[in-house]
Amino acid sequence: MGTHDLDKIKGPITYEAVAPKDIQFQALKQTESMSADKLCELYKTDNVMKKFLPILDGHDKYPVFYDADREVLSLPPLINSNRTKITCDTKNVFVEITAMDLQKAKICLAILAAQFSTHCAGEW
Repeated sequence: MGTHDLDKIKGPITYEAVAPKDIQFQALKQTESMSADKLCELYKTDNVMKKFLPILDGHDKYPVFYDADREVLSLPPLINSNRTKITCDTKNVFVEITAMDLQKAKICLAILAAQFSTHCAGEW
């Protein structure tokens, strides 16, 4: 799942399969932009992130969310883009959920939406 500042995104959003060397972005908590294959190399030594790498191992294309300007939103199941991160100034949130099981994705989205609703101003 990924959460993003919607006001930093230009639609439509696409979900694509792309060669890791062709996916270039600045991931959360990184100081520079890098390709997805280099990011995966970096995560091999990260105690938290390395457990997600086997999901992508052996695949010649990785899933990626792009906005209309071809800016990366996220590289599921690993990490979101620093460009769309939520801050204290965020007013509108975009949520993306990926899963192998539709029912589990729906449950995850419902829980996340309920949690975010506690921070709404109540003006819908």
